[in-house]
Formats: sequence, C-alpha cells, structure tokens
Amino acid sequence: MMNEPPGSELSASSAPAEPAGPAESAEPSELIERSEPAEPSEQDTPQMRLLPWSTPDDRPCFLITDGAGGPVSDLADSIEEMQLGIGEELLRYARVMHADPKVPDREFRFLSRRLAEALGDALRVARN
Repeated sequence: MMNEPPGSELSASSAPAEPAGPAESAEPSELIERSEPAEPSEQDTPQMRLLPWSTPDDRPCFLITDGAGGPVSDLADSIEEMQLGIGEELLRYARVMHADPKVPDREFRFLSRRLAEALGDALRVARN
C-alpha cells in the first residue's frame, strides 16, 4: 500500500474518515473570506530615489529601489554624506572669512559660489 497524503482519494478509500475540526470543515471560499489581506511592507513597494548626481546635460538621475539597499544606493549614501561634509567645511571657512576684515572680495565671490553649490546639494539631499 502506498503512503498518500491525508485527504487524497487513495487515503480516503483505505482509512476510515476522521471527524474534521472547525478549520478543516470550512469551505475554501470561507477561509479566503475570513483571511485578512496581506499588508505590503515598505520594502516590497518599489520606490524612486533621487540620486546625488545628474546626467551630463544636468537632468536628474533616479534609482528604482526596494529599500533594501545595494551598491548604487550605498554609493549615493556616501556621496550625499561627502556633500554634506563639504557644506559644513565651507560654512566654517565662511565664518572665519567674515571675522577677518582683510579678506579680498575675490575670495568672498569664490566662497559664495561654493556655498551656493553646497546649499544646492544639501537641499537635494533634504528633499529626498
């Protein structure tokens, strides 16, 4: 005699029927109706992430991610961290320059351009 899973035609003919419990006696459609829909987790839903760099023609770059990370996501994280660090360093430099009345205007203009770039990077990171 072959071993068949309970409930198969072969096992039903060779073994006496046992009383079914409450869950086993329910119709499959009843079980489906009672079950709650699975909540999609945040990692299951694809997300678009704005990357901290742009295309050569200055268009934004995006990464479609499941939120679990990966090499491109890790690279983007490290670049964003570096950009924020540069912004902090420029801010410290700007405070020192403002304290010195002998700093030439040319240096202030250069600093102003770098601060504008760093602010743009920081805002890009903050919006993400």
